[in-house]
Parts: sequence; structure tokens; C-alpha cells
Amino acid sequence: MNIVMVTPQFVNKKTESLTGMPRYVYKITRFLQEYGHNVEIVAASSNDKTWRYEGVVVHNIKWSGNLHTTPVVVSIGILKREIAIQKKLRQLDTARKIDIVQYAGWSGNGCMHSLRCPAVLRLSTYSKVQYVQHNTMKDYIKTYSFWERMSGRRADGIIAPGKMIGEQFSKDVRKKVTIMETPYDNQVAEDSTVYDTQLTQKKYILYYGTFTTDKGFQVITNMLPRLLREDGELFFVCAGWNVATKSGSALQDMRQKLGENQHRMLYLGVLNQQQLYPIIRHAEAVLIPSLVDNLPNTCLEALALDKIVVGTYGTSLEQMIDDGENGFLSEPGNAESLLQAVRKALKMTEQEKKEMVRKNRQRIKKYEPDAAVKKLERYYRWLILRKEAYQNAN
Repeated sequence: MNIVMVTPQFVNKKTESLTGMPRYVYKITRFLQEYGHNVEIVAASSNDKTWRYEGVVVHNIKWSGNLHTTPVVVSIGILKREIAIQKKLRQLDTARKIDIVQYAGWSGNGCMHSLRCPAVLRLSTYSKVQYVQHNTMKDYIKTYSFWERMSGRRADGIIAPGKMIGEQFSKDVRKKVTIMETPYDNQVAEDSTVYDTQLTQKKYILYYGTFTTDKGFQVITNMLPRLLREDGELFFVCAGWNVATKSGSALQDMRQKLGENQHRMLYLGVLNQQQLYPIIRHAEAVLIPSLVDNLPNTCLEALALDKIVVGTYGTSLEQMIDDGENGFLSEPGNAESLLQAVRKALKMTEQEKKEMVRKNRQRIKKYEPDAAVKKLERYYRWLILRKEAYQNAN
């Protein structure tokens, strides 16, 4: 199949690391290429160019809209972006007929699909649900969510990695949302430099991602002082993007809360996957205390690396974790509940850890690239046949 992945965000340089939605777009593109498909990426950007990112052709579409202003200006920006994207898609379709287009969905990506081939909307997020705890996004949630629903109504098929967001979106657009597992990346060439220089011989729990309220970083901040007082050998390690808060930043808030134990909080900066994997491998547990989430890559990666994950109920993490069986779950937003779950993870015997790892491996089989990509292929083919039948009948 000739497939195009469309995203409103991607990196602009070969040296930049992928995270979140762009990382998924690249990852699924590479997996589909390995299964013999021709897959390219179209991305909104600050410039027009066609280039390669680690073996994948990327078509940058110049767009300079502002998505952080008034609803009217945001909406105009989204429409201009989508018009530019459709122009590029028609050019690509003329050169070589496109069989299917998959849109990343965020902020209305895909709302103006114009080709005859099917459009798949992949719910990277649904702002109405995912950003409800995100202070910096609160002024734009309604506008983004409106255009995301427009994309859903335009799409021939809608897929989502997480049930919670998928079910809410399905209800709002009155269309079926198919749960489509995100494959984890098991082909990363690891770089242990950061681990070797900063973490060797240390006992630590790990958080990596963005230090925002919706991801539960504030809950960790509230829980951590008690945990470190209880275990004098334990360190808390975090990597990712610090964010501004009313009092300064998320990291500053944590340091202030920790007081004399702040030296046992180690911030490693923003790391790529090669650097992160050895750090994940040696962690006592990986914390994912999200208030809202959409089956995050962090959980898949940690489970695939045989780590104990401490997550939260009702945030899609229970799709992968059964409390006490192959990980631990806590109540979202509850520091005491998180503390109890982390304590359980740290008190496990080696035999208990081995048994939990065994159950992890069984649980994530459907997230292995072979199973996940074949399921996506079948879904694509079904949409193509259905669209062709409809077009022939009309």
C-alpha cells in the first residue's frame, strides 16, 4: 500500500529527538515500511522542504499559524494548515496514487480530507479529555476539541490506543472508535553513557516525560518526601520537560518540597530513547501516575523492558496493568494512594518480581510490532474495500 501519515507536528532536524505524537508517527511509519509498504510523512512546519529523517521521507509544509490565541484566530490557523496539507496530498496522489491517509488528529488535523482514498483518524489526543488538568491549555480546549470532532466526522475510520479517550470521542461524534494497539519499539540501539556516569550503583525509581499536572508530576511531588524519609538509600530520577508553575517550575516545586533530601532527586534533562532505555532497565519501578492518559508509550516501553510500573486507575493504564498482578495501580491525584503502591513495588522479593515480569511478557504480546502492525494492515484493507464499494455504488 501507498500510505501517508499526516501530523501537525514533527521535528525539523535530523539531530532532534522524537517524543509523543511525532514519535508514534515515525515509529508506525517505520514498522509499516518493514512490512513492505511505501509510507511517507506530511508535517506542518516552519518551512517547505522534503527531506529524510532516519530513512523516512518527510514533506514539510510551511505554516505559521498561532494556536495559542483567540478561538477565531486559532480556527483560521487550523483551516490554513489543513488547506496547505491537502494541497500537498493532492500533489503526492497525482504522482503516485495514495491508498490511505492516516491523520494524527490533534487540533483538527484531518478535518478537510479531500482525496478519494479513505482517511483514518488516529486519536493522538482528545483535548476535551486529555487537557482538562493542563493549566496552559485551558483557554484552547473548546476550540481544539471542536476541530478534533470535525476531523472525526470527516474520517472514514477512527482508531485510538486508549479506551477512555476512545469511548468519549465515540460518544461525542457518534461514530465507532476502534481500539488499535500501539506497537512498542524493540529495535533501539542503547547508549548507556548517562546511566554509567550518573546512576551506577544507585537504587532509584524513575519518571520520564513531561512534568505536568495531567501526567501526575504534582502527585509525585506530594508523595516523594515521605517515601525518601522511609528509605534512606532510594533516589528519585526524572527525565524530560520541566514546565512553568505559579511558583516557578515543576522541578523547583519538587526541590522545595524535598528540603534536605533534594539531593536525592536527580534530573537528567531531556534524553533520547537510546539514552533512556538503560536507565529504565535498572529502575526499581517506573512511575506513571497520570490523571488523564491515552495508553502512553512510557508504559509500553517499561513493560517491554521487564520493569514494574506504578500507574493509575481509569486512565487507560488498566488496559495493560492488573493491580498486583503485573504492576500496581493507584487512585489518580491521590498522593497517599501512590505512596502505598510504590511501597508495594519496592517491598517485592526477587521471586515476586520474576513472576510479575513473566505476567508482563504475556500481557504485552498484542503490542509486539508483528501483532500490532498486522492488525492495523487488516483495518486499512477493510476501509479501502468499504470505500471502493461505496464509490462504485454511487
